[in-house]
Amino acid sequence: MERARQSDPLSLIIAADNGAILLFSGQYDRAIDQFRALREMEPNFPRGRLLIPAYVEKGLLRDARAEAERWRQHDDTPWSYVMLAYVSGRSPDYAKAKIALQQLEQLDAHRSLDPLSFSIAYIGLGDKEKALVFLEKAHEEHSSGLTAFKVDPTYDPLRGEPRFQALVQHIGLAQ
Repeated sequence: MERARQSDPLSLIIAADNGAILLFSGQYDRAIDQFRALREMEPNFPRGRLLIPAYVEKGLLRDARAEAERWRQHDDTPWSYVMLAYVSGRSPDYAKAKIALQQLEQLDAHRSLDPLSFSIAYIGLGDKEKALVFLEKAHEEHSSGLTAFKVDPTYDPLRGEPRFQALVQHIGLAQ
């Protein structure tokens, strides 16, 4: 990855992928630095929003909420509500998290959203049962977001759950 960054230092996708690798490998300080640098190059690059879970994992919940709020104000998409629910629940500001979840449910009523989005929102709220239900539904619907769920720290609260382990096994990520 470092060679790719050196060969094309202005590539947004290379910078974002480097940040994601750092995030998924638990190098949160380096991931935050990488995502901040990416944001300086292009403030609204979608994958740069992985800064939010990096902040959460580092315990910088105020920064994570500010970033989630900024995203939601700039980009009124389902994932902005997912992150707002997730971060608010982890903060914990359950009232704000539930409002974001309700907005997500309203969006889902008009178009079918990826169940993974609800799983992440419920992880933030600390509702493991509902998070697992939606994670299993995401698997049934072949959600592309499951490709990183084994290493994504967002799912750490579920890792000890037998249903999560069974899902990892069933998808073939246990090796």
